[in-house]
Amino acid sequence: MFLNNLLATSDCTSNFFRKERLALRRKQDIILEADVKSVLFYRAWIQAKTNNTFDSTRILGIVATAKGAENYLPYTIPKIIQQISEIGMMADIVIGLNNGFECPTVINRFSLLTDVQVIHLYTGEKLANNIPTTIFDNIVCKGEPYYLSNIEVQKSRHRIFVVHQKEGQYAAGKIRVLGDIYGSLLLKSIENGWIPPAILMTFDAESQFLIERKYSKIEPESNGLKLIVSHMKKHSKIDILGTRNKFTVYQKCTVDETEVLLPNFSEELPPIQWFMDIVYGRYSGHQCKPGGGTFGRTDIIVSLIAVISERYPGIRGEDSQLTILAKHADFIGDIFLDVISTNRTPSLTDMTIDNPPRKAWVEQVYRWIASNQGVKLLYGEHNIKMISDDGFPWFTLTQPIEFLKNVIGNEKVTLYTVFKRFMFLVIAFFTSRQIRKISIKNPDILQGSEVKAFW
Repeated sequence: MFLNNLLATSDCTSNFFRKERLALRRKQDIILEADVKSVLFYRAWIQAKTNNTFDSTRILGIVATAKGAENYLPYTIPKIIQQISEIGMMADIVIGLNNGFECPTVINRFSLLTDVQVIHLYTGEKLANNIPTTIFDNIVCKGEPYYLSNIEVQKSRHRIFVVHQKEGQYAAGKIRVLGDIYGSLLLKSIENGWIPPAILMTFDAESQFLIERKYSKIEPESNGLKLIVSHMKKHSKIDILGTRNKFTVYQKCTVDETEVLLPNFSEELPPIQWFMDIVYGRYSGHQCKPGGGTFGRTDIIVSLIAVISERYPGIRGEDSQLTILAKHADFIGDIFLDVISTNRTPSLTDMTIDNPPRKAWVEQVYRWIASNQGVKLLYGEHNIKMISDDGFPWFTLTQPIEFLKNVIGNEKVTLYTVFKRFMFLVIAFFTSRQIRKISIKNPDILQGSEVKAFW
């Protein structure tokens, strides 16, 4: 009798938790469906306003920056403009200076670039963390708002729009300045007749676009941007095309009498970043389009970021969320493995300035996983697993030969190499498990007036 009662109680408990899980999944599905619906609404609105016509002569580039960006921009911005010029196209680059950040010496140098016009824009007071603020062409933010406009093709001019975001209670954070750029500058300009470029590229301050084909060396002077744009033009059905994210340690260099930070591809990566380099874009669960290097149809990218910045001002993994929404909106996407976008990672020995100091590369991974936990709670693991999965890497067992080839890459196979890589895999696995346990208890909070501002 006692056993029967115990079994009955167990069944009731099991049924209760099963119903709870199903109810949670349904709630997560409803949230995802609502976000997708909003994205599709914005896209339809943009297509209606532009009559589904876009400028094929220009590329629109968007980058959000904060303190430290001055170490990269003097090299990356001229390089990107040069690469776009080599395609025979023109550039409209929007640089968002977040929350009062300024780098006047760097910006002034852009005015000296050949065939480049620099336009300074300023935001008004940001009234909430998810409300885009009005943008003006004067520092006192008076008069008519500023709207982007089309210029004559014959002028062949590149434009750099520098958006000075006013410091304020709700301004701090990457997604906040992106909200002002996408939700105000771009959408309001389209509403007022601007025909945007057909292709929009997202990048980070340190992003370089280079060619690295399978098992080959990185070509430091190559034009990866040209290759990826060419791929998009040849495959017109592709809506979003990500580069392959390439983690690298940066080092100080002097270029044109200016000290900058540039990738040092010969320096060894920390274990988890090394592992992510191997699997990025190649396996299920590692298909996120990188914020530091994604190209897409402008109407689609603008719609995605506008919704994300409006609804989730606490997000710091907006690239992951963008990829998930794009997938469920049935946009056609891919990651182009032959082109890398560089992404700075700390060295093995770098430490944070916390008290006590912590390993900087571990903290970087923690930020990613905590962000992923926030998105997982929002949409449900069942809806994001194919895009972003921090669980066990089953592909190492189901596709062992291919995985081992990627582990070795173009290195010479020796006993030392094999042992070293095996130890890195072990360290990466157990360290990521520890970080995951901590992040589950402290996931990012994505919504609300008190959410943290993140970079």
